[in-house]
Amino acid sequence: MKLIILFVSFFMFLPIIAQKSAYIPVYLLDTNTVDGHQFTWSKTMQSPNFIVIWGDSTGLNPTQANDPNLAFDPVSVLDTMEAIYQFFLSTGFPQDIPGTNLHTYKIPIIMLNTFGPNGAVGWAFGGDVDGVIGAFWAHPLAMQGGHVAAHELTHSLQAQTVIDYRTANSLGVVWQDMGIFWETHANFMRNLMYPMDVSAWGMDMFGTEAWGQWKNTYENYHILFGIYEEDGLPIINSMWRQSFSHEYPIAAYKRLQNYTQDQLNDKLFKYARRMATMDFPGNNVGHYLRQNRAANLNDQISLIQTTYTILKQDTLNPTHFIAPMEIAPEEYGYNLIPLNPIVDSCAVIVKFKGHTEANAYAGWRYGFVTQYANGLISRYSEIYSSPEDIIGFSLLPSETQMYLVVMGTPSSITTDTTNDTWKGYPKHFRFPYELTITGAIPEGHQIPAQFRAQLKNSGHLHPNGGGWVDNSAMVSNSVFVAPHAMVLGSSNLSGNCSVKGTAMVMNAQLSGNVQIKDNALVLGGLLSDNAVISDMAFVENDTIFGSAHVHMRARVSNYKLHGNIEVGGDVLVYNTAGDCDNGTYYRMTNYYQDNLLECDGRTASHPVNSDVNNPIIPFTSIQMSLPCNCSNYPACLSLAGVNEMGIAENGPRIYPNPTREFIYIEVPQLISQGAEVRIFNLQGGLVESLNLDQSKAQFNIQYLPNGMYNVVILAPNFFWNTRLSVVH
Repeated sequence: MKLIILFVSFFMFLPIIAQKSAYIPVYLLDTNTVDGHQFTWSKTMQSPNFIVIWGDSTGLNPTQANDPNLAFDPVSVLDTMEAIYQFFLSTGFPQDIPGTNLHTYKIPIIMLNTFGPNGAVGWAFGGDVDGVIGAFWAHPLAMQGGHVAAHELTHSLQAQTVIDYRTANSLGVVWQDMGIFWETHANFMRNLMYPMDVSAWGMDMFGTEAWGQWKNTYENYHILFGIYEEDGLPIINSMWRQSFSHEYPIAAYKRLQNYTQDQLNDKLFKYARRMATMDFPGNNVGHYLRQNRAANLNDQISLIQTTYTILKQDTLNPTHFIAPMEIAPEEYGYNLIPLNPIVDSCAVIVKFKGHTEANAYAGWRYGFVTQYANGLISRYSEIYSSPEDIIGFSLLPSETQMYLVVMGTPSSITTDTTNDTWKGYPKHFRFPYELTITGAIPEGHQIPAQFRAQLKNSGHLHPNGGGWVDNSAMVSNSVFVAPHAMVLGSSNLSGNCSVKGTAMVMNAQLSGNVQIKDNALVLGGLLSDNAVISDMAFVENDTIFGSAHVHMRARVSNYKLHGNIEVGGDVLVYNTAGDCDNGTYYRMTNYYQDNLLECDGRTASHPVNSDVNNPIIPFTSIQMSLPCNCSNYPACLSLAGVNEMGIAENGPRIYPNPTREFIYIEVPQLISQGAEVRIFNLQGGLVESLNLDQSKAQFNIQYLPNGMYNVVILAPNFFWNTRLSVVH
């Protein structure tokens, strides 16, 4: 009875509010089809902008459907859809204006699985019907709440853009061969209204890889939030209405904003550095992203492996670190490198040197990010772009974490014009680099007890190597487990196996001479003989034996690999179980088609495997030498052109340092009026506040106890800090 009243009250006002016509898809008007045979107006309901259509399985009153999984309230569905539609209108994406089909017709919502087992079934998808109006199809369970509906409505409105704008202006289909961007944008629009639906896993797993590749179909949307924060929503809407049909989305963004390549690279780096702390304040998206990342780093082993870049250390020089080809960022991919500052160091000082010989497009953007204890962004450093530079930064007392972010920024947009996102690792330009770091220890090289400590709940250090072993695992004393490596869960390791570097083994059985090394992850499965898993490879529930080698960034699940097979690059194989014992495979398989490895004996020189990048030549110790240290910092940064705050050689100076009684402070004349000097102890306590009224001043600090201090100079639109050592 209640439903009937709702129907009556709704339709009483229908003549007043119904400005649009209900559009019924042609296939539903064809009585020769299963779905069309069931169509009647009595199994529809309308609102100002939508018409809901369902089949016989739910009856005339779908709230009372015999199958509870198919029951739904059409009034509630329409109310939700109208709320989403009004929100979307406020973003400027839909163009509901006179002369458009969107202004003429209501959007059909067809309820899947209500037309019986031979009718339309599925979860949810969107597009258009008959080239006339956007539409979407959804299971009744998918319409519980607006989260799925907001995503699918975006698809219908994307299709509407083609119908009402692109076709009318002879622009053709949008993002042809770039369907991935449809999903990216649909999740972005959903998350504008439902920010709690954001997730960090996609970019935390694949952030190193070229933006727009297929493995991240639904999770590339963070870049749109970066564009939103920098340039607002209108440009994102314009990308849909004014892009060329074969244009790469980043190329469209560049063209429509009239950016030079350098400006584009700076803009995209500003997005990448936001990813260090998920600094997306708009609509509180960052809050939910930080929550999601924190949860993932506690219990998602595959994301613990990939979220942060673990650099390789020079065995002869502990301050020299390498981002080789397999972990270096691809174009518009990035590395997030947590830095663990040494307490008594004046600053974190880094020499960056990129491998320009890798390819003709090699370029980088890099810089520091600091955060507060609550996870919020504190400061960004200058953006650096030179292939070789010396840079420095210091934590302030209120800050708890520092990151170095490095993005691959090509000298031109190099992505293939056909947007072949399936071509994979050998055909993607990559941007390797090397670092010399003093004043901090990069992630994966700190004290073992502090590394991935969240996983160390109930276990012990293995006697052969000192690595972590869960008490639930069985590891023979003959097995080597390196100090930063981990054996977790119900794993069973015997023989002469080794787990080296920061590698992890969880719930797997290893025997023989198996080697797991670098930052590789083995999750489940049975490995034996001389199998090797290295670099940042991930193997899950595989049977691997013989001399099989999985390396680089390959991800292989449910496979049998044996013989002399080599799987590398960014190969990704899963879904159907496979078996291969020969050949070399460096490019991904297409999971949409459930492809397996060809297993055809191909070599590394096979055209599919051949690399567009040149081999790199490791830098020598002399090339990576770092002339800066705490005795000459920050003045030594003038060797690289600027100091840590972007101030030239004549910037602030504090001397002598170390000091016993007095310090002299010199600042540029332009900031000498109204400047303030604050001195903090390393616990963050303010111990002195001094005023500057001239460009050079002397201060007596003999009352300060021996130790290290943070000295901060503040003035309007100016900030500078350094460390001061007091030794009486």
